[in-house]
Amino acid sequence: MMASQDNWNGARTVLATTEQVTMPQTPNGSLIVGYLNQSKQNNQGEITVTSGGLAPVSYPVPALQQMLSLLVGNWQANNLTITNTSDAAITPVLVQAFGPGIPGAAPVNLPYGTTITLGVPQAAQGSSKPANSLLRFTANSGALTIVGIVGGPTNPPDQTNAYVIALNAPVGTAPDGYYAVVQGNSYNFKFNWNAALVYVANFSPVGAAPVAVTMIAL
Repeated sequence: MMASQDNWNGARTVLATTEQVTMPQTPNGSLIVGYLNQSKQNNQGEITVTSGGLAPVSYPVPALQQMLSLLVGNWQANNLTITNTSDAAITPVLVQAFGPGIPGAAPVNLPYGTTITLGVPQAAQGSSKPANSLLRFTANSGALTIVGIVGGPTNPPDQTNAYVIALNAPVGTAPDGYYAVVQGNSYNFKFNWNAALVYVANFSPVGAAPVAVTMIAL
């Protein structure tokens, strides 16, 4: 996929060193950014993020990892630029972003009581009922599967309401940015968000099977 895009909608993109993507306007809400070092060598990578005239912030991109690194935030409808600033020339970095309200992104419908299947990388959204509910995620293979959820209230209001869960995880402890990891292929996420938007996305590594998603009223 072509890099150095000025009108990025969060689509999975591999950035060579010095290349960048820019989302001209982020959603005014939670956004989940995932990134992964694609180098086959032990090259430590780095991305640098800028938004809304704030000072650039750099993040390491570890080499030879399976788990996506995560940056979860609310850029409050400002622009967002991600640049591959790795030192080593051959250090491509995969970047992707998911969240409700991204211009140009069209999630499918997420109904109650019906199982839908999300491939990589697809998203869905629907409305929650004013009752206890759960989202059930089931991976259709033993491969690492990573899903994100955005929904419900934020407390305090300027914080995020995003949750990232890994199924078939190669680690037993949730890395930074993850809400939960399980070494099995299924996870139930319980919530009670009144009548709120519920957004889910499958942003697993390339090669992962689709994930089954069911929203159930309890």
